[in-house]
Amino acid sequence: MIQLSRIATIVPASFPLPGPFSYRRYALVDRGSYEYCDDVTVPPELVALASEVTSRTLEVVSARLVRLSPGDYVLAHHDHTHDDHRVEVIVDMSPAAVPGTEVRYRRRGAVFFRFPSAPGATSIVERDSATQCHHTYVSKLAAGASVVRLIVLLRDAAVPV
Repeated sequence: MIQLSRIATIVPASFPLPGPFSYRRYALVDRGSYEYCDDVTVPPELVALASEVTSRTLEVVSARLVRLSPGDYVLAHHDHTHDDHRVEVIVDMSPAAVPGTEVRYRRRGAVFFRFPSAPGATSIVERDSATQCHHTYVSKLAAGASVVRLIVLLRDAAVPV
């Protein structure tokens, strides 16, 4: 039985990834506008950190590198809900902080956690079926800005029989 503690925290942790990355454009305007790469290897240290913070044994479900430029966004209804209490880890890999950009988590419509642009920081959020998140709009006034986030979804590891 999973005992959800509702952890939502930011820790100073960075996980460099070997590049270069081949990004593709996601542009369904009712859901989001950004570049992404799904060919990402998750560092085992990231999974270990999330396991330590949540006191759960976790394994990777999916990973995506997202790059937002001025004018880009990811809407909340692009997000999927999960009934199995997954853990979402986001590593800010941006070259510099971009003021006003953040990831917002909502539960039943109310914002309960914000992860602002902070290169070298990692957020760890335990999610339930009522949790959604979105990435705020990157202002077109922030010429040359680039917000890069590694988004990793984790679940409880299967127990060997």
